[in-house]
Amino acid sequence: MPPLPLIEPDTALFLDFDGTLADLAPRPDLVRVEPELVGTLRALHRHLDGAVALVSGRPIAELDDFLKPLQLPAAGVHGAELRDAGGRRLREPDPGVPLLLPPLQALVAAHAGLQLERKSVAVAVHYRAAPELEGLVRDFAARLAAGAPGIEVLHGKMVVELKPAGIDKGGAIDTFMRGPPFARRRPLFAGDDITDEAGFAVVRRLGGLGVLVGERPSAATVSVAGPAALRCWLHRSAKALEVMAAAGNMPTAPTAPTAPASHASPTPSAPPAESAPTSTTTP
Repeated sequence: MPPLPLIEPDTALFLDFDGTLADLAPRPDLVRVEPELVGTLRALHRHLDGAVALVSGRPIAELDDFLKPLQLPAAGVHGAELRDAGGRRLREPDPGVPLLLPPLQALVAAHAGLQLERKSVAVAVHYRAAPELEGLVRDFAARLAAGAPGIEVLHGKMVVELKPAGIDKGGAIDTFMRGPPFARRRPLFAGDDITDEAGFAVVRRLGGLGVLVGERPSAATVSVAGPAALRCWLHRSAKALEVMAAAGNMPTAPTAPTAPASHASPTPSAPPAESAPTSTTTP
């Protein structure tokens, strides 16, 4: 397996959030973002002419809140929400998720350790605090989806999600790659979960690179040990692209769009030293 190269100027960079940019937490609301990450993403956005997008299971509004004041092109809820490079928002209709809430709320209320997460066009049940309930949650979700046209089940790390059918991260990446500033670039997608496999398949089909964060069987081309290693690689890549730009070897783009000034945060400090990413073979 080849080593993980630094990001090249002709890359279209796609990044998952939980378990990739940010470390996983016991609950989605407990996730924290490293202070230096926003500055790194801003630099990558600038040096890649804006071709950096988030592709996550979270709603776009949550991604914006984690990374404020930075607002990148983004696919939320596995692609059910989409914001392009111009800031235009596209959203799939909600095909019936509200009808699923009462039975799921009853399930969560009856079993300690389960957590219900309501998204814009999807709903998820987390069982990280009660892994022994995995089979129960999976079976319950399958029965609900079978009786709800337009809904499908998506399994992730200690979570089962009910979402609009036919939508996944691969489709979101494919949509981005059809328009500026991503078109005619080499796609690179980094993700950690089973839900990211559709994205790995699309970037491979388009001649790009899939980066698995963690270790498990995957269609990804290379892997790094975890989110800290991926952040280190992003920091190093941003610095290398900055050096190339200073030497006049690549064009630069306008700075990344930001949220209103009232949400501004201090300028990130220089990134701390983190362990370098390693390329590992996945089964």
